[in-house]
Amino acid sequence: MTASLKAKLIAGFILAFLAGGAAGGYFAFQKAPRWRADYGHHPHLLTERLRDRVIGRLDLSPEQRARIEPILDRASKQLQEIRVETGGRVRQIMAETNRALQPELTEAQRDRLREIQESERERKGPRKGSRRHGPRPEEREAKRPSDEPRFPPRP
Repeated sequence: MTASLKAKLIAGFILAFLAGGAAGGYFAFQKAPRWRADYGHHPHLLTERLRDRVIGRLDLSPEQRARIEPILDRASKQLQEIRVETGGRVRQIMAETNRALQPELTEAQRDRLREIQESERERKGPRKGSRRHGPRPEEREAKRPSDEPRFPPRP
């Protein structure tokens, strides 16, 4: 392999790497905010997104909106109840698992497990009421006009 061929190959790899980085940067900048909005880890936003899409995209009359709002409110309440119930069950199973692990671990392993759990709690931060992610949907409603959708409609 000649020196000029090696240089061309290296230059080609570098250009391919830079092109991939540029494409990834573009994708992250253009597409990621919408993905976070649609698939983010804020379960209470699910019903808000549903409400925004139904109300914001369907050009509802005031009468239709008045009839649809209670339906969406009921769905939001039901989903919240499911989240609370599921969260309690998850915490219970995790506590039972932790208790079952204790006799099987050495003292050093128990200490290490405790450190891991504490670092996870610190990483997640303190819980704010029943939610970790800011104000409740009702509080957000009070801060913005109800006619304005939270997310822009998709083209």
